[in-house]
Order: sequence, then structure tokens, then C-alpha cells
Amino acid sequence: MGIQVNLATIAPAIKQLVAEGIRPQFEQVPTTYNMFGRGKGEFINGKGWRIGSELRPAVGVSGIAEGGSFNQPGAETLDDMYVHRANMSIAWEITGSVWRNAENESVMMNGVKDVIQRRNKALIKEANRQMFDSGEGARATYKSGTTTILCYNAIDHTPLAGLHTTKGARHLQVDERYDIYDSTFATLKASGVRISSKSNKSAVIPAAWGSQTDGDKLVLSNSLFKMPRGLPYHINNSGNYQLQSRTTYPDLNAVVKDNNSANLTVADFTFTKNLLISRAGTGMAKTVIAIMSLAQDNQLRNLGMNFKRWDGDAKVFDQSFDKFQHGDTVEQIDPDCGESDVWLTVKDSIKRYVEKELDTYNEDGNEMRMRSGVAGYGSDSFTGALGTWQNFGSETPYVNALIKRCGVIGLSTQVADNAA
Repeated sequence: MGIQVNLATIAPAIKQLVAEGIRPQFEQVPTTYNMFGRGKGEFINGKGWRIGSELRPAVGVSGIAEGGSFNQPGAETLDDMYVHRANMSIAWEITGSVWRNAENESVMMNGVKDVIQRRNKALIKEANRQMFDSGEGARATYKSGTTTILCYNAIDHTPLAGLHTTKGARHLQVDERYDIYDSTFATLKASGVRISSKSNKSAVIPAAWGSQTDGDKLVLSNSLFKMPRGLPYHINNSGNYQLQSRTTYPDLNAVVKDNNSANLTVADFTFTKNLLISRAGTGMAKTVIAIMSLAQDNQLRNLGMNFKRWDGDAKVFDQSFDKFQHGDTVEQIDPDCGESDVWLTVKDSIKRYVEKELDTYNEDGNEMRMRSGVAGYGSDSFTGALGTWQNFGSETPYVNALIKRCGVIGLSTQVADNAA
């Protein structure tokens, strides 16, 4: 048996590990969720961060005769928007036997470090997947089956108008638990459904849920509408936005082009960017980033967009470019992006509002603590948790655009990398 390790002596090392290693990794890894800067706003209890907005334009312009009267001006109205808090977190547990049998504190700390790093990697992955979700925490859409469920995917199905219909089961994790909702997220059908095994298209669950219906959504357990709002929430042209109506205030609408399963072309970029310029002006359109899946990058390469066509010194028509660029718009490939979507975003238009940076939950002064156990009497097990409270918001969602439901047949989708 090893030398008994005291939890109190390990806790400061955990704090240092998170501050110097885990948090920088979470915040600096080159992913879509990390590309946006930090926003500022007054936090209003019950609503979130306040974004002062002037959505009603000034009115009352007129031409008058000599000595004439001005028209009545419109009253100044501030239609505030709010960014509510959202959360992503993950816990861990280490039994008392592990503590008691550790060879020494150094060995135990290395084990704890490995545990926390693995959970941080899981958080990083889910945080990036969440950038392509509206805040529901959905990860797949059910198509058919009972205990072996087929999910909507880019090989077997035409992309639907909603989200999460091209990835199959790729965004589901074995042993993770999911809640099952109807297609509108209004009705909870089952809680804590565990994924026993999976392939790219389908997943195996222990038992079928009641009234399995085409279009049911698999949502991370206990997470519905509690997770950060990704690009689909901000780059949209219907519904409410940050407690204001897009119908009442059209300036909250982004440009959305529906390709309806037609293949992506350069003309689609030209058309969509011109509409964006019409809304946002030429200056904003010069800072657009096109976030897309490997499938849509594949389509652009099929069009020859990565070929060098002419150059002052070039003699050969060669495939020498690594990325596609349309004027000032540069490409950013993200494998987690929906296979049929291209998100055209001005990076500075979306901000990250933070209440708690990624850290351990140590408000009680402990990096780890005894698990309460049955009836709260304690247990021979010790737990900790890692997480962040933050969300994304925008004052100018209209400077972004979306080309959705592009063709995916025959392209290099995630579902096709090991199709089964």
C-alpha cells in the first residue's frame, strides 16, 4: 500500500494546473468557439448582459419652405437586447481507495492531471460542436429504428431545413447520456438515454423510448436551452433575438440563402456577399470569414477554386493553393460544421460574454470535496468539476450571412470517413 495522500495538499496543485495549463488550452486551441473576442455589458439579474441598441431609426426628415415648421421627430427609444448566461461543465470522481493506494503525492497528482485533461478535451469538443447549435444542446436527429437508431446523415438523406441532419451519429458519444425531445423541443420523451455503441450513421441504445418519431432530437442530458447559443442563433432571419423580435426589427435579420440541396458554387458566394454588402456596407464585407465543413471545401476544390489560374511568372495550371478565397473572404474549415452549411461571419460582430472563465467549481474553497452520498451522509469518494459560464451575443447580427442546405452527395463528409 502506498503512502496516504492528503487531498488538501493536492488541491493547490489542481488550482495551478487549471490556471496554467487547462484554461489556456481551452481558450487558445484554434476552434470556431475561440475565434470571437470578449464583449462587455452591464449584467442585469434575471435577463443577462445588457446590449444597448438603437433599432428604431431616426425619423422626421423633411424639406421646408422659408420660415416653415419642421416635422415632428420620432421619440428616441432604446430597445435593449440581453445575452443570458449559459453553461458548459463536466465533473469527475475519484474513490478513496485510489487516494489511499497512491504511491506518493507526485504520482497522485499526475493521475489527477490526466483526469482533468481528459475532461477538458471533452469540454473543448462539445464547446465547438455547440457553435453549430442554437442553444438547445442537440447532437443528432432520429430517423428510424428501435434500439439501433439511424440518425439523419449526409449519405442517406437530403439535408433538412433544421439543424443536425447531416452528421448521423458522429456527434454522439459512447456512454454519454441524452434526453429525447420531439422535433420542436416542446415535449420530453425520455431522459438519460445512454449510447451503448455507435457507428457513423447509427447508435445502439439499451431500450427504445416511447413513440419514436422521425425527427426526434437527441439532446445532451439536462442541457436543453442551458448551453451557449452558437452561429445558428445569431445568423438567422426568423424568431426572436436577444429578447427582441426579428419581425419588428428587420435589422436583426441576417442574410440567409437556401440552396435547397443544389451544389455550392462561386455564384452563391457572389450573390450572398452582395446581399450582405447591401445590408452592412462594403467595409464590413471585407472582413468576412467563411466557416464551412470539409464537404463544402471539397465542393469548391471540385470547381477548381484551389488551382492557380494565372500569375506573372506562372507557366503551369497547377493545384498550388491550400485554401479557397473569394475576394476578401477567407475560408475556415471546421469538421464540426454541418455538412451542408457555409457561415459567412464578421468576426468582430459576435462577442463572448463571460461570467466565469473555465475553472474548477471552488466557490466553497475546495478544488475537490467529499461526495455527499445517499441522504447526504458522505461517502468514500471525492469529486470535482470544471466548467464555464458564458454565452455569445451581437449588436450587429445583420452583417453575417448563411448559405444553407448545399448539396453533399459524393463529397467528403464526416459520415463518409468510415461509413457504416
